[in-house]
Amino acid sequence: MVHNTYFCLSFFFAMFEIVKLEDIDIQKFWDYVLKDIPGYFFFILDQKQYPESSQFLIALEEENIVGICLIWKKSIVHVRSHDEEIVKALYDAVPKDLTITQINFPIQHKELLHSLVPKPKHKISIHRMLLKKENMIPRFQLDKPFTQRALTKEDAEEIARLCAKAEPVFWGKMKAENFVFDENQIYTGLLDGKKLISFTLAWIDEAAAIISTAATLPEYQNQGLATYLVNESIHRMMENTEIAIIHVVTDNAPAIKVYSKVGYEVYATYEMVGI
Repeated sequence: MVHNTYFCLSFFFAMFEIVKLEDIDIQKFWDYVLKDIPGYFFFILDQKQYPESSQFLIALEEENIVGICLIWKKSIVHVRSHDEEIVKALYDAVPKDLTITQINFPIQHKELLHSLVPKPKHKISIHRMLLKKENMIPRFQLDKPFTQRALTKEDAEEIARLCAKAEPVFWGKMKAENFVFDENQIYTGLLDGKKLISFTLAWIDEAAAIISTAATLPEYQNQGLATYLVNESIHRMMENTEIAIIHVVTDNAPAIKVYSKVGYEVYATYEMVGI
């Protein structure tokens, strides 16, 4: 059964029901997601820091949470459950009047996702890599004549251009307004003169932190810049938390090598489609 508006919930599937987050005890939500902080990173930080931009659908079985769907800014859908039937039910419960641009499922539900979205604009498999504080490597010097500085909203246009050049397939349409600048987001850049050549974006919370973006201009790649900036960001993040996350496409062996050098290990894998 599919409802066309978000406010028609709840409804039942087999032995479980799908409800809104507002319909359950919020402590039940926190008890569930905090058992697996790396796995539910976005669910935790979006609810803590940006609740006005987050919608949640909860799958309940005998009052126990057995799956969650996060809808971010009415466009990006994260679905999590071990049970394929529950994953599909959560997907079906997403309001059909939203303009969804991206959906991701746990990798074990890859075939289900492709059956539900048979003609995506793009599809990729992504590793979520995890770094624990005790596995950090020391800071090191960059043996290059480049300048490192914090980036601000005034740099947004140049950040967007760098992203488009570094990864045109996925970031080709990025615009300055897509980047959030607030106390939770830390941008660090490397410049060759006045030219931004590499940057990282770290999103920080006491529960965990993530390097959500790391990009280098193609002509400056393979010089160790990403390794250096990622490690700098790690040390900054670990002033506030104990674990750090980063994402990488599963077939991007060079990036996986870079992140492994600074202590990251694969934690989970997801299938993502663009619509």
